[in-house]
Amino acid sequence: MRAQELYELAMKYIYGDGVPEDNELATKLLTQAHDLGHVEATYNLGICYHYGFGTGVDLKKAYELYLEAANGGYGKGMELVGRFYNRGIYVKQDRRQAEYWLQKAMGSSDPEAVAGAKKEMIFDGTA
Repeated sequence: MRAQELYELAMKYIYGDGVPEDNELATKLLTQAHDLGHVEATYNLGICYHYGFGTGVDLKKAYELYLEAANGGYGKGMELVGRFYNRGIYVKQDRRQAEYWLQKAMGSSDPEAVAGAKKEMIFDGTA
């Protein structure tokens, strides 16, 4: 099975789209697609590790996957790396690094990444 097919099947299992919802199976499929170089699968696998969907919460793994997706040109990956730096999630809080990644996300072609990065730029890292 090709990376795109694995990714699409994984997303069906995440959302229960025509199949029973199964986050563990979705995580396995995303891992396979990631291993084949699918950048969107890499980002979504990061989401799984970030929030514990189909796996345990592992912020180190989530950060690494987001960074890999960001370095692969994926806007939402850039946004999440920026958010991690901005809020000090797993990594040391670093506004300069946050702004670097958030600016990259705002320059991406993904409207969701652009909007999310703009909102995160306003957030000063304290809550």
